[in-house]
Order: sequence, then structure tokens, then C-alpha cells
Amino acid sequence: MRIVMKISGESLKKDNNITESSLDKLYENILEIKDNNEIIIIPGGGNFWRGRNNLAINKVISDQIGMLGTIMNALAISSYLTEKGISSTCYGAFEISGLIKKSNVNDVNKDLKEGKIIVLGGGLGVPNLSTDMTTVSKAIEYNADLILMSKNYNAIYDKDPKLSSANKIEKISHQELLNMSIKQGISSLTILDLEALVELAKHKTPMYVYNGAAIESIKEVLNGKKGTRVITE
Repeated sequence: MRIVMKISGESLKKDNNITESSLDKLYENILEIKDNNEIIIIPGGGNFWRGRNNLAINKVISDQIGMLGTIMNALAISSYLTEKGISSTCYGAFEISGLIKKSNVNDVNKDLKEGKIIVLGGGLGVPNLSTDMTTVSKAIEYNADLILMSKNYNAIYDKDPKLSSANKIEKISHQELLNMSIKQGISSLTILDLEALVELAKHKTPMYVYNGAAIESIKEVLNGKKGTRVITE
């Protein structure tokens, strides 16, 4: 099975830095499933930069800074996995000479077939698109069988999970998730960006949403014991 994993930048941080404990937890999760699966990791960059902070910086520049943040996380993850004995290759949405090579389908597929873990930084290389959209887009591009979407909340809820009346959803179809999100309104979306949801609903790639910090093992998610399954049967 080919899996695309979205890892939030926040899950890697403590005091706006990357911690060994967070990298080690990711390593343990990869170790559990790597023998039977091909894995692509998409890191966020929120531990370094969040454009929503509304600083007096041009929006395009802010997004470009965020892309660089995901590159830093990608390099750290790939290097850590390699040092721990898991073969890994890091690519970017754009090349940085002497640092990171731009990804292409042939190279990534070749590495996956050789059993390497792929880490993709830089988002999609264009502003105004989040790593949610990157994750869905790359899952489609590389014909993934499953998306593992790590978020800052432990599942999908029928309304804002901060509300006491919110109910956890165990399983939902792609179309139902899109309809629910549109009904709630763009300003209240807490699951995925609307653009990503539309693409996801169009291609119907199965997706599991969970909180990486709230699980002991990624197998809890794969076995349906944690998070929410987005599946169209």
C-alpha cells in the first residue's frame, strides 16, 4: 500500500524548535509500517512560521517563508530517519542548489520501489495553497492508497471541536465531509482547506484524520481505534 502522511509542524516543536522526542515518535510510527508500505511524508511548517499571524508582511512573501519552513522540517525528518537506519530521500517543490533537489515522479517512484521513505518539502511551490492541499495533490499525483492526515485535534467533529456540543465522527464519506464543511462555512473550517476537500472528494482517496500527539501507535489509526476514517464505499 502506498501511504501519504501529513505531519503538522506543531507536532515537531517545543519552543518553536524541532525536538528529538517528536522526531523519535515519528520514527517509531514509520518503523511500524514501513515493511509493508511505500511512504511519502509531507511536513507542515507551523513550528517555524504561520502566515495567519497577520504580520505586516506581503502575503506571497509570507507563504514563501512558510514553504522554507517545510523544507527545514523535511530535511530534519529525512536526516533523522536515515541516521536511525531507515533509508530516506528528501525532495523539494523547488530546487535549492547544494541543499535539496526538486522532486519528479520518476525519481520518487524509483526511490519508493527501492524501499526508501520519501519526504517532500516546499508545499506545492506556489503561494495561497496549504500543506493540506499539498498532501491531497501529492496523494493523487503518486496514486496513493491512503492519506494519513495528522492534525491538532483527534478526529473530525460535526462542528467546531472547541464547542462542548461537538460530536466526534468515526466514519464519513468524502461527499458528506465536503457537504458538511460547506454548510459550516469557510471561516469555520477546521478539517481541511476547501480546495483540498474538493480535490479529495473528486478523487475519493481514503483518508484517516487523527492527532499525532494523542496516539501511542500509528496502528491505532490504521485499525480504526483512533481518529476519523474518510472513506467512500
